Amino acid sequence: MTGPRNGTGGLPSRTSTNRARPSGSTPPPAPGPEIPVPGPRPVVWAPHARIIEVVLPQDDGGEERLPLRLMGSTLPGYWAADGELPAGTDYGYSIDGGELLPDPRGVWLPAGVHGPTRVFDPGFDWSDGAWTPPDLGSGVLLHVDVATFTPEGTLDAAAGLLPSVADLGIQGVELAPVASFDPDQGPANGVRLYSVHEPYGGPRALQRFVDAAHGAGLAVVLDVPYRWAVTRDLGLHQFGPYAVGSPSQVRDRRSPLAVRSDSVAAMRPRTGQVPLVRPRTGQLPVVRGRTPSVPSAPTVRTDASTPRINLDGSGSRGPREFLVDDAKHWFTEYHLDGVVLDVDALTDRSQVPFLGDLADSVVMVGESTRRRLSLLIDGPGRSDRLTSLVHRLLTTPGNPRDVDDLRVLAEIMQPAVRRNVRQTPAGRRAQHVGRRGGPRPGAAVVENITRLPAATLAIPWPADDSPARGLLEMDDLDAKASLLACAVLAGTPLVLDTLHVPVVCRTERDRRLASWARDLIKLRHDMSDELDLPLEIRATPDSTVLIIRRGNGALVLNAGTGLAALRLGNVLRPAESDLQAPPPAAFRLVAAWEPGATRLVGDTLTVPGRMVAVLRAD
Repeated sequence: MTGPRNGTGGLPSRTSTNRARPSGSTPPPAPGPEIPVPGPRPVVWAPHARIIEVVLPQDDGGEERLPLRLMGSTLPGYWAADGELPAGTDYGYSIDGGELLPDPRGVWLPAGVHGPTRVFDPGFDWSDGAWTPPDLGSGVLLHVDVATFTPEGTLDAAAGLLPSVADLGIQGVELAPVASFDPDQGPANGVRLYSVHEPYGGPRALQRFVDAAHGAGLAVVLDVPYRWAVTRDLGLHQFGPYAVGSPSQVRDRRSPLAVRSDSVAAMRPRTGQVPLVRPRTGQLPVVRGRTPSVPSAPTVRTDASTPRINLDGSGSRGPREFLVDDAKHWFTEYHLDGVVLDVDALTDRSQVPFLGDLADSVVMVGESTRRRLSLLIDGPGRSDRLTSLVHRLLTTPGNPRDVDDLRVLAEIMQPAVRRNVRQTPAGRRAQHVGRRGGPRPGAAVVENITRLPAATLAIPWPADDSPARGLLEMDDLDAKASLLACAVLAGTPLVLDTLHVPVVCRTERDRRLASWARDLIKLRHDMSDELDLPLEIRATPDSTVLIIRRGNGALVLNAGTGLAALRLGNVLRPAESDLQAPPPAAFRLVAAWEPGATRLVGDTLTVPGRMVAVLRAD
């Protein structure tokens, strides 16, 4: 990214935002001038180095070394070259005469994560000028792991299936992390955050993928693997204090959950924003009655030896700018519509939390590009809560405590949260000048995602101990259909997987599941105005039949093995205080996994065992 050049090393200036802080507190690291990254001009942050050289490998096996210079007091710790490198040039950095190290902000790594960086020209002939992203706060995404989505394992091959994804009624795709990693060690050993894995096709292939997705009417959201970004094998510690301690180290007496709540709160509406209809606190209550195998709230499940990103310690200014620029890079150079934030990996106890700075920067990108961008909150133990409970209901039906847990979870997850983050004054003025009635640019923070089980396999946190993993081992078509129905109609932003929603149908089972998913997604779109309404959870006295009701819709899940005959006058009778609820007689059967055996005759609904039915009121 480039901008107006000034007299300090030819870099554009960054405007800083003053924020109030408690008297006597230590001020957060002040932001400096904006750095054009990644770009053709070698620029690197190395605050403790004595000499930095850019290393240019030669064809004969030798190398040329050119010294960089410090940028000055306005950019402490930054070194830069006076000129730019041509696109396609391989280079790296040497610290104090050491060996070649890749650029920490390198985009193109054809020789792998430990080889030289190649200058990438981000220029691309985009065809998505008229693209308007959907509201991801109520959207339906499909999780795509490039390595396993197609036999070829490339972004270009995955792009060939995008029309089939759109045909299902899905609104976008969530890409599993695409950052470069060592194939022999795996991504958990370290990723180059700015880059695109060369075996997937590299950065140009990601641009082609996003352009094709937008052409097919699909948004693209990317999982960013923050918790793998500062492992020691990457060598970032040689540049500066990118990492500190480990996620298991707590530097104050607050619980990690409280710390994460503060971080999420940093992105909630500020002055000048539209408040939530139903404001909520950030901390998630514990669901009572759970077994130890089911997480009751977000918990950190990382390797204790893995360092965390330095967002609040000494020298944290560089890592904070490193992550902010990375997010901006994905939005501007690749036209992404959202990124998934692993908030457990972004633990921050500074007076101005990093997530607030990140949200502000994304707002400015959204306003400059006139697109509405999304930051999706996730982390271990957050997005698999619903599927974990449904798993328990299907495997051990009849436990009233499971129904109670689901009632509590319904209170936690509803309404679907879409928080507008602060607009800049220029963005607010733009709303009143020539763009009224159009899409509002800026950014939104989306919480309470619901993932289907296989959508947790390639995200950047361990999923082996997830209770929902048991669903992956169930070759029960009826159970898959029931889980899919509960998830699609849950109301939260939804991430589907190809295990429950086949894109390439090779068998009759696949075709039946895909057709069922298409019908459910259409029903969800039809009831989009009701997705923010609270859920009401009911059950039969023996707790084998679950009734989930919202607005004019109802889902009936028979988790038992026998046939269930239900009187709608009993199970759908509205509460006396709910004067707007439709009467039971208004409901009709609109979808059933086994339509031949599921019937609504008069007031009686018959649902076979381990089957699900969907009703709507006229």
